Amino acid sequence: MATSRNRCCAFSVSDGYFATSSADGRLSIWDSKTGEVKQHYTPSSHLSSSCTCLAWQRKSRRSEENQKKKKRKSARVEVESTDTEVLSPTNLLALGTVAGSVLLYSVLKGDLHSKLDGGHDDTVNDVCWHPSDNTLYSCSEDRHIVEWDITNRTVRSKWKGDKTSVYSICICPGGSTLLSAGRTIQLWNLQTKAVLKKFTGHASPVTRLRVVPTLSPGSKEDDPLDSVEGLYFMSSAASDRIVNVWQVKSGSKDKASLASFAVPDEPSDFDVCISSDSEVYTSVVCLSGQVHIFQTVLNGRVRKPFQARHVVNVTTEGSKLSPARPIPILTSQLQLAEGQPQLKIAYGVNLKPAFESMSLESQEKEICLIRDDHLHADRRTDEAGDRVKRPLTSGDVTVLGPNNMAPGRPIQGLDEPSKSARKKAKRKSLRTELSMEDRLNALSIAQARPDIDKSQPPRADVMVTLLSQGLQSQDRELLDRVLKQDRAKVVTNTIKRLPIPLIVPLVQELARRMNTAPQSGLVIAHWTKEVLRERASYLMTCPELMLRLSHIYETINTRTSNGGKLSRLHGKLDLMLAQISSQDDTVEASHTDQALMLYEDESSDELDLMEDGLAIHSESEGEWDERSESSDMEAQEEDQADSNDSDSEDEEEEEDEEEDDDDET
Repeated sequence: MATSRNRCCAFSVSDGYFATSSADGRLSIWDSKTGEVKQHYTPSSHLSSSCTCLAWQRKSRRSEENQKKKKRKSARVEVESTDTEVLSPTNLLALGTVAGSVLLYSVLKGDLHSKLDGGHDDTVNDVCWHPSDNTLYSCSEDRHIVEWDITNRTVRSKWKGDKTSVYSICICPGGSTLLSAGRTIQLWNLQTKAVLKKFTGHASPVTRLRVVPTLSPGSKEDDPLDSVEGLYFMSSAASDRIVNVWQVKSGSKDKASLASFAVPDEPSDFDVCISSDSEVYTSVVCLSGQVHIFQTVLNGRVRKPFQARHVVNVTTEGSKLSPARPIPILTSQLQLAEGQPQLKIAYGVNLKPAFESMSLESQEKEICLIRDDHLHADRRTDEAGDRVKRPLTSGDVTVLGPNNMAPGRPIQGLDEPSKSARKKAKRKSLRTELSMEDRLNALSIAQARPDIDKSQPPRADVMVTLLSQGLQSQDRELLDRVLKQDRAKVVTNTIKRLPIPLIVPLVQELARRMNTAPQSGLVIAHWTKEVLRERASYLMTCPELMLRLSHIYETINTRTSNGGKLSRLHGKLDLMLAQISSQDDTVEASHTDQALMLYEDESSDELDLMEDGLAIHSESEGEWDERSESSDMEAQEEDQADSNDSDSEDEEEEEDEEEDDDDET
């Protein structure tokens, strides 16, 4: 699971610095008060191990004592020791990388201080500093938590933090316990590395933890669990629109959350502070770029989620030509100014963020800040890398350059072209340079003429040019003519050659046409399928397209929801028609088996006539009858003789049996 994008930017605790790491691994330190960049640093391994998270070193009591000692020293001491540099507040910045190493950047040096290796085998998800000790903790995708010794640059201890990846860690007040978040939230004893308590409540992996600060510092007890008794902390999870509030209670067996904050989108980062009136202020930054401010008093269990008191948005100033567009907020920080909370935000992009501070005393729920988009403003003006200072000139001054240094008169020695030569050159230029209207007309004429071979597909480079111009100018007529092409090869080659920045506008245009032009749904579906197949790797990096693609999916799902019923009806109709056709075949077969003509014998006269006719035509019938009668009589006599013989034999057998019986008696 990838870490949140807001892990790569953070405000310092007290110095007003803002650190951000770009996608290419370059670290930038900004002054949030003036908006100017202070330092740039690019690690040597920035391409192979980019930054995934960062954390400023927090101010501690030991560091304050070191600062007092530094002031007492003589001003001629210019070189500081390594330990003093490490323990100075907000001096070091810890950077987790994809390769599993941790980089320590020194703001005083403006260079890399040290590199910690040998602790993790996979991506580092989060890092946090110990409040009073020279120790750093990190968690990784390899399911382990590592305790680093900054002075010796070694691993003090390493233990398994969860069954899956560990995404966030947080040190509790007092420094004797640590909270880790993966599939569950666990409270660890840092001395024995044993689990003291578990908290469950999120359905997805927990990605962020924050401890609610208390008015009084935590007291050190013999039992680490007693030192954090009654401590509140907050958590957020991936794909979850709820921020849960938990409380540590040693005697309670209830593992459910105490309260929750509801936001309209997945939270990417949040910060917590507590006012002098014991009111807890929470700023939640969503993936949509908004900040939701909650003001609560934590004194018991609450069933219903809290709703935001303020919603902060940053947009540009719209006009008739260009509508207002939102500017995403990167991260936020809550600070106390004279006992009252103050919100500090960073908005824009990581390459050049802008900063804003505001009070939360307003009673309005929707707070919209209209600001300029610095990134687009720099594109309209000179680039930041252009250090050439251009002089300010008035309007009547002509600056000599390559465009206006051509001679205004013909050079001597060269003959001026004749009038016919100029006309020929003009006709040639007209033939070679056609306007867009002429190209479209030629395309439409070629499609309408029957004598042209329509099997020849249009050229892909022409289609790419027309599609690019149509998407940039939003010319509906031009887009209609291009998106009517349904040849698979032409569509595939056009999408392959289309520039990358125009993929997103193309998907938006296809989504709009699928909802507004159902008559061309087949062609639009073919274009959408080819775009998703050819540009899938790029579309997966565009989270703003999920809404558009979800609309397309819902539209297709709605139109195909009755497909199963129609298929079943189609099958039943086929079965019924097959039975009807089989019955028709049996009836036809029965009709073909019947005789063509039937004869019924109704009178005996006809039979006599037939017998007479047979008697006339048969001459040996009398002889056949006599022979048959004589043969019958001979057969009867033979049968009678056989029966007499059998009777005589039976009588002889009976007489023999009687004689045997008399002898026995």
